[in-house]
Amino acid sequence: MILSRYLSMLARDDFSYMRPSRREGDAIYPSLRSAMVDVVVAVDTSGSIKEKEINEFISEIDAIKGQVRARITLLPCDASIGEGAPWHYEPWEEFKMPEKLHGGGGTDFRPVFEWVDREGIQPELLIYFTDAEGPFPKEPPSYPVVWLIKGRELVPWGERVQLN
Repeated sequence: MILSRYLSMLARDDFSYMRPSRREGDAIYPSLRSAMVDVVVAVDTSGSIKEKEINEFISEIDAIKGQVRARITLLPCDASIGEGAPWHYEPWEEFKMPEKLHGGGGTDFRPVFEWVDREGIQPELLIYFTDAEGPFPKEPPSYPVVWLIKGRELVPWGERVQLN
């Protein structure tokens, strides 16, 4: 519910009074414009996160993605970014985990944030599914981060959402 509300706020439908490319009559009527949201989704693939939990998380994100126009970049990560990553999903594509996904090592959150910085992208939101057991970057990024936490660990910054 919290994720849905957050993404809905980012991907607002709004009216525009911009002049159409071709004039049709004497009046300019508002047209409905939908914003697309760029979201980075990081998934902790360390040994403490089970495949069933990852699949439930992915299907939840896919359901929300069906309600708002979202371009998603998927970054699986344990102590490093998963081989073959990132995977990109356009708004019309189903969001699913790649078939060949390896993990099971320790957890380090820094590679995901380093990757975003290195690529020079500025996502509207980064969602991180994890148990929050691992080293965090020292400073929060300039974009919002929502941590979906399985377990009782705390996060140093960002919005923490407890998963049962």
